[in-house]
Amino acid sequence: MKKAWDQELPQNIVNKFMKWFNEIQILKDVTVPRCMKIDILTELHVFVDASKGSYAGCVFARSIVDSRVSVILVRAKSRVAPLKLLSIPRLELMACCVGARLVNSILKALNMPDLKVTLWSDSTTALWWIKEYGNWSVFVANRVKEIRQLTQIQSWKYVPGNMNIADLLSRGCFPRQMLNSKWWEGPSWLK
Repeated sequence: MKKAWDQELPQNIVNKFMKWFNEIQILKDVTVPRCMKIDILTELHVFVDASKGSYAGCVFARSIVDSRVSVILVRAKSRVAPLKLLSIPRLELMACCVGARLVNSILKALNMPDLKVTLWSDSTTALWWIKEYGNWSVFVANRVKEIRQLTQIQSWKYVPGNMNIADLLSRGCFPRQMLNSKWWEGPSWLK
């Protein structure tokens, strides 16, 4: 939506902003668990997703601590979609790039390149591009090349959209939704 700097926004956008603004005080109650136990049995699970407005990725560490499974958010990143309109599959592929970069930076920071990594996407098209070889457009080929350099093809898996926790990042949320521990502790099925 193109607007001049002095034009008023549509009422639906104003209402959405005001709801977000009125909930911002809730964020003072958010506590982020920061203690992580990382060892050679730790697994990293990367979730990626995109919508027409943004694309994102998040990484969770799954460890066994005192005979129980612990899942914790390690890092997340979201990006606003480019102004040039891209198809959802292309945005999903860009989300896969974000996820690949995130997990690669974590593995380097931990100096533990052999940790088991699983990357999850709900886009069958993006997964097909990553796993298959073909005569892709330059846009797709460049991103697939980067993803393959940073990750192992067999590490990419499908997750149904309703089980993809990165959906919260790609679609946005209100502050009240950030109080949901599912975000900080990952999807329950990882436990």
